Amino acid sequence: MLDSSFTFISKKIDLFFQLTIVQRFKKKYPKVVAFLQDRLSAQNFFGLPFTTLLIVLFINLSILSELSEHIVNSNQMKMVDSAVTMFFYDNRIDFLNNSIYYFTQLGSTIGVAVILLISALFLYLKAPWQYIVALFISVLGSGVSIYFTKEYFHRERPSDFSFYELSTFSFPSGHATSAVALVGMLCIFVYHKRQKIRGSFWWVAVAILYIFMMGISRIYLGVHYLSDVIGGYLLGILWVIVAISALEYLLLKKQVAGKTNPSGS
Repeated sequence: MLDSSFTFISKKIDLFFQLTIVQRFKKKYPKVVAFLQDRLSAQNFFGLPFTTLLIVLFINLSILSELSEHIVNSNQMKMVDSAVTMFFYDNRIDFLNNSIYYFTQLGSTIGVAVILLISALFLYLKAPWQYIVALFISVLGSGVSIYFTKEYFHRERPSDFSFYELSTFSFPSGHATSAVALVGMLCIFVYHKRQKIRGSFWWVAVAILYIFMMGISRIYLGVHYLSDVIGGYLLGILWVIVAISALEYLLLKKQVAGKTNPSGS
């Protein structure tokens, strides 16, 4: 699955371990080098792919943590949020308002539930069950984290500029989070099956545009700040990473089981 993405990096890592200085170090500390080679091997998921996912997860959490801290303590962040909100509010186009409102309902709880069920049915017909499990991990996990994160920060919405009223808290944007968690996992499926899906590049491009426009629509309608949307994107990416890890683990487990029991008996 992920092998093709890491081929170039894997070759460079192999060259690194062949360096004279590294070979000398290996003679003194063979267990340390063996551990590093295992962690950086592209031959199995728990090598380079899993290490890369952990690094990306750490970076994502660090950025999300930094953003969250600024939400609470930074006047500069509040100034940026207010400026962006005012820009969209001042440039609203009357005949687009309702269209954008209806578009953004795709990211509501009902909208996400409908898309999730349709996507799960599609994956049931086209992909192994592991993809469905990963999809539900991403979407349901993000949904739970949205609720608790909103309750923790208790950030009020920019109600003076809202196109319509909402009673829930503002940070992070649930629509932005769900868009990444749901559509992001569908992009992973398309990427994995890109050789069999016609126009896979364009499907991914449309998905990315959808995620971007969902975030913009929330700011345009004045129901979220810019930082809410960015926080939502980061939270969604976090759950996509978790879901990819689960997916690759399940696929690897299936592959190993197939090798140990090739007859299926």
